[in-house]
Amino acid sequence: MNRSKIRERFACQGVAGGEVVVAPVFDHPGRGSVECPAAPALGAALTRRGLRVRYAPLTARPETRPAVRRDVLPGILPGILPGILPDILPDILPDTAPEPRPGTRRDGPRYAPATGRAGDISLGDGHLFAVSCIDRHGRVTGLAAAAHPDDRAAVEAACQEVRRWGDVMRSRRALLAGTRPVCPGARGALETALETARGGAGGGPVFAYGPVTDVPHHAGELARAGVGTVTGLGTLPEHAVVVLPAHGVPRALRAEAAARGLAVVDATCPLVSAAHAEVARFTERGDLTVVIGRHGDAVVPGILGQAPQTTVLVETAADVARLRPADPMAVSYLIQPGIPVEHARPVVAALRARFPGLRGPDPDDFCYHASDRATAVAAVAAAGDLLLVAAGPGCPDARHVIGLAGDSGVLSRVVTGVADLCPSLLREAGTVALTGARSAPPGLVDEILTVLSGLGPLNVVDRRVTSEVVTSEVVTGEVVTGGEREREMA
Repeated sequence: MNRSKIRERFACQGVAGGEVVVAPVFDHPGRGSVECPAAPALGAALTRRGLRVRYAPLTARPETRPAVRRDVLPGILPGILPGILPDILPDILPDTAPEPRPGTRRDGPRYAPATGRAGDISLGDGHLFAVSCIDRHGRVTGLAAAAHPDDRAAVEAACQEVRRWGDVMRSRRALLAGTRPVCPGARGALETALETARGGAGGGPVFAYGPVTDVPHHAGELARAGVGTVTGLGTLPEHAVVVLPAHGVPRALRAEAAARGLAVVDATCPLVSAAHAEVARFTERGDLTVVIGRHGDAVVPGILGQAPQTTVLVETAADVARLRPADPMAVSYLIQPGIPVEHARPVVAALRARFPGLRGPDPDDFCYHASDRATAVAAVAAAGDLLLVAAGPGCPDARHVIGLAGDSGVLSRVVTGVADLCPSLLREAGTVALTGARSAPPGLVDEILTVLSGLGPLNVVDRRVTSEVVTSEVVTGEVVTGGEREREMA
């Protein structure tokens, strides 16, 4: 790729003073139509410099003055400025022009063969700075920006930014942690709420009890579908329909909804519902239920609220020492859906050491989404030079994802938009690991990949980790496999 990369300066039309025109595509006199997928990143860099940026296709044409081949200048100007000639040439000559003669290297930033015809472009046309490269399949990509010649600040900025971004053009890989940040239960809850709104719910208004999921942009999607949000049932009008969220609700809230005669649509994640059922089962046999989970997670109040008097939350093995059950032989545990199953192992070990009669949940109902996501992120981070996390501003989940990179030591950055990308970040990154947080705006991961594809040949590797519960039982001579629910939700 480096041998096909060239930097050039041309003239072009349609550039006004006080602006820089960034090309999403430009017409090259030798290479034809050049797509510029990284144009938004170039435009954002110019905007940060205080310039007004406009996006428009450009046509590159030879400049008005004839260029002089640099390899003959020493013969023309013997002994004149021998020490500083290479440094002043970029300011007095166009960088490059159409394709060089066969066998001539064109990858150096100083090369400028003879090109152009006087009178091709009228005075007042813009200066166009461009860089382009050709991949092994013949696809041409590049970057181009143009400014009016009377606007020296814009001309200088356009030249510098195209050069800076051109310096990071190279072949690279993108390792995509393809395990989705949003779990199947949350996706199912969103669809249930939308279907309820589309179906009219028997004519009654539809309300969600709190956020249906913990994904920020889902709230806007539901609002556009006409689904309101409430934090208490007392404000709901008569004949209203209430959608319960993916993370579930305490048993007392269900009883309140029934007492008021409200129509209830249960969008609780099936694995969360299974955890609620386990609490009920443990409570019925007189056990203290220990929930291994995280304080602050949305799913926790609903689980604890199934039996508040006999259910407690622990986060670490140290928390186990503080438990005071009425009967040490009547203790059961379950793992909160939404945390990696592996994180519960030291807590379970501490519980077993202290309570030999400990009983646990049915492993068929473990939630493996968090485990799969953690494994995928750790894998791509360990193999990458840079980890980019697409996210909304101030996203706690983005910080959590960076933590999943573990001991890889990879440089990590949260990207809220392509404007967050910069040449210094990408210069040494031959392999970029990329994933999304739950707050990532729709399409942001694809936008980042698009920019990377405009900075040289890009190979995208999608690494997915998917655990599937498969429970085999021999029944009447046939093997029956469980886990159909997990496969359907995935």
